[in-house]
Amino acid sequence: MKYAEFNIDHNKIEYFNSNFGMESVLLNGEKISSKFSFSGIKHAVQLGSRNLTLESKYQQFDKHEIELRLLENGNLIDESIVKANKKQRLFWIAAGIITGLAGYQLLNFLVGYLN
Repeated sequence: MKYAEFNIDHNKIEYFNSNFGMESVLLNGEKISSKFSFSGIKHAVQLGSRNLTLESKYQQFDKHEIELRLLENGNLIDESIVKANKKQRLFWIAAGIITGLAGYQLLNFLVGYLN
């Protein structure tokens, strides 16, 4: 799902995030970075002679927002704050519940086995 778009010097930088936490950054329609992130990560963007960084920060348990910051040499160029996709939040909640139940069943089995 596309979350943000930045236009710098007639170039379009797009940020996408899947339900499974896979972030992608496109520069003029071509994928330049793809990384898995649970709570945010940095993507390097080479724009001609300019070295930019697109930082994502996902506040899952607070405001359910994705904060995107486009930086050049540590200086803020542009930023965008967007609401996280509800499907993505529901997926991670379900994954947490399933993991918790599986962990409980495993520990219950181990305790019963050791006795």
